[in-house]
Amino acid sequence: MFKAIVIACVIGAPNDCVEFHDYRGPWETKAQCKSRALEISRDVAKIANLIPTKWRCKTLKEGMLT
Repeated sequence: MFKAIVIACVIGAPNDCVEFHDYRGPWETKAQCKSRALEISRDVAKIANLIPTKWRCKTLKEGMLT
């Protein structure tokens, strides 16, 4: 199981960043997680003065939901 996480930074201030966690998952496969992370990135870029800079899929231990 994987959880999507996206890092987005303020335009013009690359050290002022926010971490976004996906609350729809967890995802069964890394490919599903990657797809969701990219979807989050597109949404963040549309609604905030932020530029997505990184994403990752965190592996969840058995029994963990988030």
